[in-house]
Amino acid sequence: MAKPPEEDAYAALRSSGLLLAIPTLLIVSPLAGFFLGVWLDRWLHTRPWLSIVGLALGFVAAGRETWLIYRRTLEADERQKKKEK
Repeated sequence: MAKPPEEDAYAALRSSGLLLAIPTLLIVSPLAGFFLGVWLDRWLHTRPWLSIVGLALGFVAAGRETWLIYRRTLEADERQKKKEK
């Protein structure tokens, strides 16, 4: 029995939404870490160390979330393939 076209459209939208979140994460996370570090540097007078640490932690967080999104997308594709069989 053929799937209704709506299910395919929603699956494609879900996949594209997850994959479009990756560039946003790669931009926003390091910037947020950097600006939080700048704010802490001004408050604690530790310039530039906490800015650098915040930037690095932002990149690590972005990488981790990107990996989790990628894994989630692969798992969804595998489930979809099993349903089709």
